[in-house]
Amino acid sequence: MSQASKWGTFWLLVIGVVVGILLTAATVGVVQWAGTDKFCTGWCHSMDGVTYAWKQGQHARTPSGYTAGCSDCHLLNETNRPLTPVAYVELLFAKAKAGSISGFGELRGTLNTPQMWLEKRAELSKRVVDTMTGNNFRNCRGCHNLAEMYDAKKPMVAAMHKGFIDKPTNCVMCHKIAGHNYKQADEIIKETGKWPVPAKAWETAEAKK
Repeated sequence: MSQASKWGTFWLLVIGVVVGILLTAATVGVVQWAGTDKFCTGWCHSMDGVTYAWKQGQHARTPSGYTAGCSDCHLLNETNRPLTPVAYVELLFAKAKAGSISGFGELRGTLNTPQMWLEKRAELSKRVVDTMTGNNFRNCRGCHNLAEMYDAKKPMVAAMHKGFIDKPTNCVMCHKIAGHNYKQADEIIKETGKWPVPAKAWETAEAKK
């Protein structure tokens, strides 16, 4: 191989590495941006009811001030740190699948009105719960370590959860409004025929107390 060929190969490798790094950084950046609560809740009207119910659930506002957002619960492996390369690829496929459901619903017009959303919600909710059950609520366990639960004032809580450390379970069977509390959202839609306003969710919750 001539000297010129060697230098050509070298610069091709350098360019390939740089392009690879830039593409990887761009992919990670886009995935993170598209996984923010602002992105998930602000692009489609069909998410207004979901967003309103999430804000009135138990994860949007917590005693500690920590918020469990959309991706924490709905994006596979999001709460599992650190992520392996295989887990990250799984995350990408899970994100594409989840996004396509809402996207196609908007494009096909099957989720365009509050009434359509109410009709489809049982089916969509079952799909989400089936997915979570299938991976043994991996995302819940990513935040909630059942082996380290402790409350001196409520020792039975840790004792009850201890039995599910290495066993299949259905978290939402008991924690029904952990992610979403649809009660007021449904009432607003039935009374007004319009989407609830997500920005007023906490205000309405406080007024109802």
